[in-house]
Parts: sequence; C-alpha cells; structure tokens
Amino acid sequence: MYVDFDAPSLIERANQGWYELATFFRLFGADREFLLALPAHLHSARAASRHRKSVWRRVRLLDDWDVMGAGCAVSRGMNEHGYPEHLLGSGAGRPEFAMLSLDSTVAVIGTTWQNGISSLAVPNPSDTEPVRNTIGWAATSEWDSRSDRAEALAWLRHHEPSTQEA
Repeated sequence: MYVDFDAPSLIERANQGWYELATFFRLFGADREFLLALPAHLHSARAASRHRKSVWRRVRLLDDWDVMGAGCAVSRGMNEHGYPEHLLGSGAGRPEFAMLSLDSTVAVIGTTWQNGISSLAVPNPSDTEPVRNTIGWAATSEWDSRSDRAEALAWLRHHEPSTQEA
C-alpha cells in the first residue's frame, strides 16, 4: 500500500491501507495484540548495552487509533545521536515502524519514501531469503557479540523454512 504525499487525506488513506493490510495478513492476535519494535536505548538498557537497535514489545491496538498520524508523531525524546525520535516514525505522516504477529507468521513494515509513504506485509518472514540472509549474517558476524551470534543461530534453527511437497 503506497500513498503519495500530495494525495488528499494522506494520513486517513494510509491508516486505512495499513489496517486493511494488517487485517488481511492477520497481524492481530486475540484482543488485537501484536509485537512492535521499539528503540532499545529507550526501552531496554540491557539490549542497548548489547548494541541492539530495537526490542520487541507486546502491544494492543485500541479502538481509537491513528498509526500513521498521531502514532508517528508521539515524541520519544532524543535518540542516541541527539536527534528527535518518535514512536512510529519521524512525525505525523512519516512512518518508520516494524510490527510482527505474536506467532511470527507476518511482519508489517511502515516506511517513508521520497514522494510518499507505504506499509507492506511480509508473510512467513522466516521463509524469506533476505530475512534469513540478514539473520545468517548476524550469526556469523565478527561485529556482533557472542551472545548475539548465538541468538541468531538459535533463531535460524527454530525457524527452519517450511517445505512444500510437490
């Protein structure tokens, strides 16, 4: 789902598209719960000390929600580099978020492009080559700590790609 910046009702259309995408791909669990990636330095000193960019937190979509507008505008203070940080993006109508279903069967990403904003769904992210390659790199990287490499290897073992019989 993509919406140009100059489109009428940008935030409303982007919210509608995000919700339809999230619903169709079953992001929401019971009580509309899902996992949201949040900045590690603000939400977990332990994760931040291990050079983690984000941590997953279980959240619930309330009846009165505005992911692409107010959610992207909620100020979270300054990031570790001294720049303003917002909950789901860099300001109203500027999403930058990652969400994951509780059972890890779908990821939903929101992002800002040069001329618009979008959200996309990745069904079965553990089966996608780019995701597995990224985790595989973390599992063998000299840049990551030994515990991070061990976690990445454990994830790869736990999330073996599903095989389809012909």
